Amino acid sequence: MKTFLALLAGATLLAGCSFHQGPSVSLVNVRFQDATVLETSATFTLRLSNENPEPVTFNGGVHKIYLNGFYVGKGLCAATVVVPRLGTVTNDVTVHLSNLLLVTRIKPIIESQSFDYRITSRFYGDSMLGGSSSENTGRLDLKEFTPTPKP
Repeated sequence: MKTFLALLAGATLLAGCSFHQGPSVSLVNVRFQDATVLETSATFTLRLSNENPEPVTFNGGVHKIYLNGFYVGKGLCAATVVVPRLGTVTNDVTVHLSNLLLVTRIKPIIESQSFDYRITSRFYGDSMLGGSSSENTGRLDLKEFTPTPKP
């Protein structure tokens, strides 16, 4: 009987705690930035979507990015980001790419302007007990966003 009451009290306590799921992540843009002899920086613009009825604040995140099944690298975010309740924000993440990999694998994928992606993210923050993970796949077609020249 004591065990049952302890379990009931624990379940009630857990039900009363507010737990927020981290935002879902999708890729919306890729831009190449600075280049050195050995590496090039690329900025990946991520859309963070919050499906919770309360805002979600995180104080850091790690985003691993794959293009057409190939691991590109990871971007780190140390900034505090607030995703409004039932809303979205964009967040730029810099990924440092090896120039050898860039020339042989990544650049042709991005230059095709249409590719599949997968992002696995880990968010850290006060409202996310022990952190929160998110994984999303999708297709980015940059050709759709190319303006059509006027005649």
